[in-house]
Formats: sequence, structure tokens, C-alpha cells
Amino acid sequence: MFAIVLVVIVALIFGGFYYWARRQGLLTTDQAVEGEQGARRISLLTEAVAYIGAILLLAGGAAAIGQRWNGITDWGRVGVFTAAAVFFLLVGIIVRQVREPAIQRLVGVVWFLSVAGVAGAVGFATHEVYRHTGAVTVLAVGVAVALCSAALWLVRPRALQNVALFVGLVVTICGTIVTVAGGGGSAPSLAFALALWIFGLAWAGLGWQRYVEPLWVSIPSGVVLALIAPSLTAGEHGWAYAIGIATATVAMAASVPLRNTPLLALGTLAMFSYVTSVVVRYFHESLGVPAALAITGVLIIGLAVISARLMRATHPPKPNKPGAEKPSYATLPPKLTEPGAEKRLFEVGRDGVTS
Repeated sequence: MFAIVLVVIVALIFGGFYYWARRQGLLTTDQAVEGEQGARRISLLTEAVAYIGAILLLAGGAAAIGQRWNGITDWGRVGVFTAAAVFFLLVGIIVRQVREPAIQRLVGVVWFLSVAGVAGAVGFATHEVYRHTGAVTVLAVGVAVALCSAALWLVRPRALQNVALFVGLVVTICGTIVTVAGGGGSAPSLAFALALWIFGLAWAGLGWQRYVEPLWVSIPSGVVLALIAPSLTAGEHGWAYAIGIATATVAMAASVPLRNTPLLALGTLAMFSYVTSVVVRYFHESLGVPAALAITGVLIIGLAVISARLMRATHPPKPNKPGAEKPSYATLPPKLTEPGAEKRLFEVGRDGVTS
């Protein structure tokens, strides 16, 4: 159930950013064509049924391999993942030339699965064959995923390749910290929090500058990571709450000129989480639980009012909406029932302005 809720939340976040990028005209031509509703020749229902069939086929193959998994050698397991990675890579290369939007989305899916196969092969080879520690295994998997997904992203800069590259870099950062710290859970949480926070901000910035396309994937990925990262060490270092609150404030403020409602929602949720945690942690003993809850309620109400005002700022009224600027009638041609209208109308047609 939690996995379903998580998938829905992720879909809403990326879907909201995609709608914002499309509304602002920030999509490239290929990205717009891939998501264009009227350009498809394969219906969404047919595409969905095809994906369900492919999932069942993969599940059946995985179940068949799982029944014989214990009898496969370590190198044989590496070979299974390698064969899967090569298979999905070749499928994507073969069908990549078809310009049908549904087929282009299929290319992204199979290449994403190819990267997953690479991760499995490298992980088994590092840990099971060469008997390296878990920290080294995480680092090796992260580097392999990052390099493979980066190569595929350079060939085809699309959403799933962007996600794979982002995940590979995050795993590489975490693996590097754990390896340098010597493994065994001795890595300080502060190192993870600061490294991931900086990387999240950098990734969002690179997406906004159009260096890492598509930006509707890069920006939310980086923003979410930057908002979550300070919480990894806030329990040990209270000043990390200030970083989280400042990051949420910047996200909420940036949503106004960008007219980005999903960004405002992310910043508001993060602000609510950090402010509530600060009040409960630092004031529940001195003021008591009821007073701390009351202060939290006041802060939530204030945050809701601010969010509502910012929401209105991100959606300025349209000309046909109440409160919008009404058009001036000074330059409209006069009615023929008005005195001298025929002469004035002739002057408008001749000079474009009334005398």
C-alpha cells in the first residue's frame, strides 16, 4: 500500500512539473512531440495493455530463473544480469528509429531496465565473486550505473535516462562517503546530509540552465533531494533545521516568479515538516505538549495563509476573469448612432486613430 501511495505522489510531482514546463514553453521539440496527444497512432489503452503483458512476461521469466537460482554459480548469476542488460539495450537500439511516441517511450523503459541489469551484474560480481565489502559494492554499483546511464542519456536525453543518471550519482556519493569512512555504519550522517543537499541544489540548477534535460525531471529531483537531505542529520545537529527551513523558503519564494505550483507545494510541505519538528523538539518540555501543539497549529495556519497568497501570485487573473484589467474603449470605432459618427469612422479607417 505504501508503495502505491509513493508511486502516486511521485507521479503527481513529475506530472505537475511537466505540465508547468509545457505551459511555459520550456519543452524541446522532441519532448513535446513525445508527449503530444494528437500525434500518436497507438492508443493509450493499447500501450497500457502492452506494458501489462510485458510485465507479466518479465515476471514469468524472473520466476523461472528464481526456481533455479540456487543451482546457478556466482558467475552464472552475473551472466544472467549481463544478458538481460544487453537484451534490453539491443531492443532499444532496434526500435529507436521509429518516431511513434509510444515506441519512443518504450525505448526509455527498456534502456532503464538495461541500466538495472548493469547494476545487478556489477553488484553480484563485486560482492559475490570478488568478495568485496558492502561499501565497495555500493560504490561500484553507483559508478557503473552513473557511467552507463550517462552514456544512454547523451544518446537520448529523456526522462527515465535522467532518473537513472540521478540515482546513479546519488548512489555514487553515498558509496564514496561510506567507503572513505571505512564502512560498518561509521559514516557520519552530517556528511550524507551536506553532500546530498549540495548535489540536489546543483542538479536543480543544472536542470534550470538546460544542461541536464529534461528540466521537468531534473528540477523536481534536485529540489526534493535538497529539501529532504537536511533531515538526515537534524536529529544529531539541530542547526540542520535552519538549512531545511531556508531551503524550503527559497523554494516557496522561487515558485512565484516561475509560476510553479508544484514547487510551491514541495516548499510548503517541507516548511511544515521542519517547523513542526522544531517546535515539538525544542518547546515541548518548556511549554508542555498542549502549548507546543497550539503553537504548531498557529504556525500551520500562518503557513496556509502564506501559501494561499503565493498560490494566487503564481496564477495571475486572466483578462476575462474578475479583477483583471479591463480593456480601454478609447480606441474602439464609434457607434453609428452617435452624433458625427460617420465622419469619425471615416477618419479611423483612414488614419487608424480618431481626431
